[in-house]
Amino acid sequence: MALPVSRSERLLKATAPVMEQALRMRFVAEVTAGTISHADYADYLEIEAAFVDTATRLHGLAVWGAPDRTALERNARAVHALTTTQADYFREARAAWPVPARPGAARRAEVLSRYALDAAREGGYPAVMTMLFAAESLYLTWCTRAHERGAVPDGAMSAWVALHADQAFRDGVRALAAEVDALPDDIPQERLTRWFAGMLEAEIAFHDAVFG
Repeated sequence: MALPVSRSERLLKATAPVMEQALRMRFVAEVTAGTISHADYADYLEIEAAFVDTATRLHGLAVWGAPDRTALERNARAVHALTTTQADYFREARAAWPVPARPGAARRAEVLSRYALDAAREGGYPAVMTMLFAAESLYLTWCTRAHERGAVPDGAMSAWVALHADQAFRDGVRALAAEVDALPDDIPQERLTRWFAGMLEAEIAFHDAVFG
Protein backbone atom coordinates (compact mmCIF):
# COMPACT_ATOMS: atom_id res chain seq x y z
CA MET A 1 0.00 0.00 0.00
CA ALA A 2 1.43 3.36 -1.08
CA LEU A 3 2.11 5.91 1.62
CA PRO A 4 0.07 9.14 1.43
CA VAL A 5 1.80 12.03 -0.30
CA SER A 6 2.66 14.85 2.11
CA ARG A 7 1.61 18.46 1.63
CA SER A 8 5.19 19.52 0.93
CA GLU A 9 5.61 16.78 -1.69
CA ARG A 10 2.36 17.82 -3.35
CA LEU A 11 3.59 21.41 -3.44
CA LEU A 12 6.84 20.45 -5.15
CA LYS A 13 4.96 18.36 -7.71
CA ALA A 14 2.31 21.00 -8.43
CA THR A 15 4.88 23.75 -8.94
CA ALA A 16 7.52 21.74 -10.81
CA PRO A 17 7.21 23.82 -14.03
CA VAL A 18 7.87 27.14 -12.28
CA MET A 19 10.66 25.55 -10.22
CA GLU A 20 12.33 24.37 -13.43
CA GLN A 21 11.98 27.88 -14.84
CA ALA A 22 13.65 29.26 -11.72
CA LEU A 23 16.49 26.75 -11.97
CA ARG A 24 17.18 27.97 -15.52
CA MET A 25 17.54 31.61 -14.48
CA ARG A 26 20.40 33.52 -16.08
CA PHE A 27 21.83 34.27 -12.63
CA VAL A 28 21.93 30.59 -11.69
CA ALA A 29 23.48 29.63 -15.03
CA GLU A 30 26.20 32.28 -14.85
CA VAL A 31 27.16 31.67 -11.22
CA THR A 32 27.27 27.92 -11.84
CA ALA A 33 29.46 28.38 -14.92
CA GLY A 34 31.62 31.02 -13.27
CA THR A 35 30.85 33.54 -16.01
CA ILE A 36 28.94 36.21 -14.08
CA SER A 37 30.65 39.61 -14.26
CA HIS A 38 32.08 41.40 -11.25
CA ALA A 39 29.58 44.24 -11.75
CA ASP A 40 26.57 41.93 -11.90
CA TYR A 41 27.62 39.98 -8.80
CA ALA A 42 28.27 43.24 -6.98
CA ASP A 43 24.65 44.15 -7.69
CA TYR A 44 23.54 40.73 -6.44
CA LEU A 45 25.37 41.26 -3.16
CA GLU A 46 23.57 44.57 -2.73
CA ILE A 47 20.20 43.12 -3.72
CA GLU A 48 20.47 40.03 -1.54
CA ALA A 49 21.72 42.03 1.44
CA ALA A 50 18.63 44.22 1.19
CA PHE A 51 16.38 41.16 1.18
CA VAL A 52 17.95 39.93 4.42
CA ASP A 53 15.92 42.63 6.19
CA THR A 54 12.74 41.19 4.68
CA ALA A 55 13.71 37.63 5.59
CA THR A 56 14.29 38.81 9.18
CA ARG A 57 10.78 40.25 9.29
CA LEU A 58 9.32 37.03 7.89
CA HIS A 59 11.00 34.93 10.56
CA GLY A 60 9.97 37.46 13.20
CA LEU A 61 6.34 37.10 12.17
CA ALA A 62 6.82 33.32 12.30
CA VAL A 63 8.08 33.64 15.89
CA TRP A 64 4.84 35.41 16.75
CA GLY A 65 2.68 32.78 15.05
CA ALA A 66 4.72 29.69 15.91
CA PRO A 67 2.47 26.77 16.90
CA ASP A 68 4.95 25.26 19.36
CA ARG A 69 8.22 25.94 21.13
CA THR A 70 10.32 24.07 18.54
CA ALA A 71 9.05 26.33 15.75
CA LEU A 72 9.43 29.39 17.95
CA GLU A 73 13.07 28.59 18.75
CA ARG A 74 13.94 27.70 15.15
CA ASN A 75 12.60 31.00 13.82
CA ALA A 76 14.21 32.94 16.66
CA ARG A 77 17.56 31.39 15.74
CA ALA A 78 16.97 32.40 12.12
CA VAL A 79 16.33 36.02 13.16
CA HIS A 80 19.59 35.99 15.12
CA ALA A 81 21.57 34.46 12.23
CA LEU A 82 20.17 36.92 9.69
CA THR A 83 21.01 39.94 11.82
CA THR A 84 24.49 38.72 12.76
CA THR A 85 26.19 36.07 10.63
CA GLN A 86 24.49 36.91 7.34
CA ALA A 87 24.67 40.67 7.87
CA ASP A 88 28.39 40.30 8.57
CA TYR A 89 28.87 38.17 5.45
CA PHE A 90 27.32 40.77 3.17
CA ARG A 91 29.15 43.67 4.79
CA GLU A 92 32.49 41.90 4.39
CA ALA A 93 31.75 40.53 0.90
CA ARG A 94 30.71 43.91 -0.45
CA ALA A 95 33.72 45.62 1.09
CA ALA A 96 36.11 43.06 -0.44
CA TRP A 97 34.44 42.76 -3.86
CA PRO A 98 36.51 44.25 -6.73
CA VAL A 99 33.80 46.72 -7.79
CA PRO A 100 30.90 48.40 -5.96
CA ALA A 101 27.26 47.84 -6.78
CA ARG A 102 25.70 50.19 -9.31
CA PRO A 103 23.49 52.97 -7.90
CA GLY A 104 19.96 51.86 -7.11
CA ALA A 105 20.70 48.13 -7.42
CA ALA A 106 18.66 47.11 -4.39
CA ARG A 107 15.59 49.06 -5.53
CA ARG A 108 15.48 47.07 -8.77
CA ALA A 109 14.64 43.90 -6.84
CA GLU A 110 11.95 45.10 -4.44
CA VAL A 111 9.43 42.78 -6.13
CA LEU A 112 10.45 39.87 -3.89
CA SER A 113 10.07 41.81 -0.65
CA ARG A 114 6.72 43.22 -1.75
CA TYR A 115 5.37 39.80 -2.63
CA ALA A 116 6.66 38.09 0.51
CA LEU A 117 5.49 40.75 2.95
CA ASP A 118 2.06 41.08 1.32
CA ALA A 119 1.54 37.31 1.44
CA ALA A 120 2.77 37.17 5.04
CA ARG A 121 0.25 39.82 6.05
CA GLU A 122 -2.46 37.83 4.29
CA GLY A 123 -1.59 34.36 5.51
CA GLY A 124 0.54 34.71 8.64
CA TYR A 125 2.60 31.76 9.80
CA PRO A 126 1.34 29.29 7.12
CA ALA A 127 2.24 31.73 4.33
CA VAL A 128 5.68 32.41 5.78
CA MET A 129 6.53 28.72 6.10
CA THR A 130 5.29 27.99 2.58
CA MET A 131 7.22 30.87 1.01
CA LEU A 132 10.43 30.08 2.87
CA PHE A 133 10.09 26.43 1.85
CA ALA A 134 9.81 27.58 -1.77
CA ALA A 135 12.78 29.94 -1.64
CA GLU A 136 15.08 27.61 0.27
CA SER A 137 14.14 24.57 -1.85
CA LEU A 138 15.17 26.59 -4.89
CA TYR A 139 18.49 27.62 -3.34
CA LEU A 140 19.26 24.15 -2.03
CA THR A 141 18.69 22.62 -5.47
CA TRP A 142 20.68 25.05 -7.60
CA CYS A 143 23.49 25.57 -5.08
CA THR A 144 23.94 21.83 -4.59
CA ARG A 145 24.26 21.38 -8.34
CA ALA A 146 26.64 24.33 -8.63
CA HIS A 147 28.74 23.20 -5.68
CA GLU A 148 29.05 19.62 -6.92
CA ARG A 149 29.32 20.10 -10.68
CA GLY A 150 29.81 23.79 -11.38
CA ALA A 151 32.79 26.09 -11.87
CA VAL A 152 31.94 28.66 -9.20
CA PRO A 153 34.88 31.04 -8.59
CA ASP A 154 36.70 30.74 -5.27
CA GLY A 155 36.08 33.33 -2.58
CA ALA A 156 32.85 35.02 -1.53
CA MET A 157 30.85 33.46 -4.36
CA SER A 158 31.87 29.86 -3.68
CA ALA A 159 31.39 30.40 0.07
CA TRP A 160 27.82 31.61 -0.53
CA VAL A 161 27.02 28.64 -2.77
CA ALA A 162 28.58 26.14 -0.35
CA LEU A 163 26.58 27.62 2.54
CA HIS A 164 23.35 26.76 0.68
CA ALA A 165 24.48 23.23 -0.14
CA ASP A 166 25.73 22.05 3.25
CA GLN A 167 24.02 19.68 5.66
CA ALA A 168 22.82 22.43 7.98
CA PHE A 169 20.97 24.15 5.15
CA ARG A 170 19.59 20.82 3.94
CA ASP A 171 18.31 20.14 7.46
CA GLY A 172 16.69 23.56 7.49
CA VAL A 173 14.81 22.85 4.28
CA ARG A 174 13.69 19.51 5.71
CA ALA A 175 12.42 21.31 8.81
CA LEU A 176 10.46 23.75 6.65
CA ALA A 177 8.90 20.84 4.78
CA ALA A 178 7.83 19.35 8.12
CA GLU A 179 6.28 22.67 9.14
CA VAL A 180 4.32 22.78 5.88
CA ASP A 181 3.20 19.18 6.37
CA ALA A 182 1.91 20.08 9.84
CA LEU A 183 -0.19 23.07 8.77
CA PRO A 184 -3.88 22.78 9.67
CA ASP A 185 -6.06 20.84 7.25
CA ASP A 186 -8.47 23.76 6.95
CA ILE A 187 -5.87 25.68 4.92
CA PRO A 188 -6.58 24.63 1.32
CA GLN A 189 -3.73 23.04 -0.60
CA GLU A 190 -4.52 25.42 -3.46
CA ARG A 191 -3.67 28.38 -1.22
CA LEU A 192 -0.31 26.85 -0.32
CA THR A 193 0.36 26.25 -4.00
CA ARG A 194 -0.43 29.89 -4.79
CA TRP A 195 2.01 31.12 -2.12
CA PHE A 196 4.71 28.65 -3.16
CA ALA A 197 4.46 29.36 -6.90
CA GLY A 198 4.14 33.10 -6.29
CA MET A 199 7.34 33.10 -4.26
CA LEU A 200 9.22 31.28 -7.01
CA GLU A 201 7.92 33.74 -9.61
CA ALA A 202 9.02 36.64 -7.41
CA GLU A 203 12.43 34.97 -7.00
CA ILE A 204 12.79 34.86 -10.78
CA ALA A 205 12.00 38.57 -11.10
CA PHE A 206 14.34 39.31 -8.18
CA HIS A 207 17.32 37.51 -9.71
CA ASP A 208 16.65 38.83 -13.21
CA ALA A 209 16.90 42.33 -11.71
CA VAL A 210 20.59 41.67 -11.07
CA PHE A 211 21.16 42.31 -14.76
CA GLY A 212 19.35 45.63 -14.88
